[in-house]
Amino acid sequence: MELLLVILEQVCIHIPFVLGSYITLSLLKAPDFSIESAYVFGAFLASHMLNLTTTLPLAFALPLVIVTSIFGGAVVGLTSSLLTQKGGLPHLLSGILTFGLFHGIVQAISSTYVSLGASSNPLMMLPLLARHPELPMLALISMVLIALTCYLFRAQLGYAWAIYGNNAGFFAHYGISSMYVFMTGIICGNALAGLSGYLFAQSSGFAEISMGSGKLLLAITVIILGKACGFAHKTFSLAVPLLGVCAYFVLQQLLLKVGFNLKYFTAIQACIVICILLLMYKRRSSNVARVDHLGI
Repeated sequence: MELLLVILEQVCIHIPFVLGSYITLSLLKAPDFSIESAYVFGAFLASHMLNLTTTLPLAFALPLVIVTSIFGGAVVGLTSSLLTQKGGLPHLLSGILTFGLFHGIVQAISSTYVSLGASSNPLMMLPLLARHPELPMLALISMVLIALTCYLFRAQLGYAWAIYGNNAGFFAHYGISSMYVFMTGIICGNALAGLSGYLFAQSSGFAEISMGSGKLLLAITVIILGKACGFAHKTFSLAVPLLGVCAYFVLQQLLLKVGFNLKYFTAIQACIVICILLLMYKRRSSNVARVDHLGI
């Protein structure tokens, strides 16, 4: 039971990030390297907001902190998407430049390490579990996000994101702004990543400038695992990120239980992605392979 609770807690912390990365990496098929910056920037802005709201009741502090983290991630997404759509840069280059830009901005406006130990933890408003007091609130936030994402995926905007990833020139024939579709997807995806950054920082008790390292590989691994569960044939499905993130943390915790040194877990992620992609690409045409720049 303890193992299941640990897995559930990790899944809830990362659900916003994997939902956001699924929108940008899989639906839009954009090599969105800026999503790691959104994760870090959202965490830092929210951490400073939390330290400013120490005198407020937790019921007021939590919405402010969540909105701040979402805003921080959205600013990163807006920056990278503007460089792509208005600056005419390839999005891969825009993401790399945005990463460098916000790495400097974080250091300019803050120290590289922010402790949350002196502030009250708003995620503990529903301490129903003694050993995991944050879990009920994390689960509630995750369920709300899943419901909102499900609504978006059933709306025209969700279908527009999926269409853009398969044929970005489609909208020009119908007088629809492809820039709007692309930018909303990148901004929404990065905003969710910013929220996940705060949840991780709050759970860890600190925000640190290198906390986003490896998160892009995590996102790719989660999506690959989700598609390997039998959803690779679907244009898009909410089951892909949800099943993928569950499989990811089940695997991580099982390896930890058998005594595996988790400093090598990044290599395990890479091996999983390589093996699954090689199998998937053998079943694809060369044209499809060229569209999927990240294989997902």
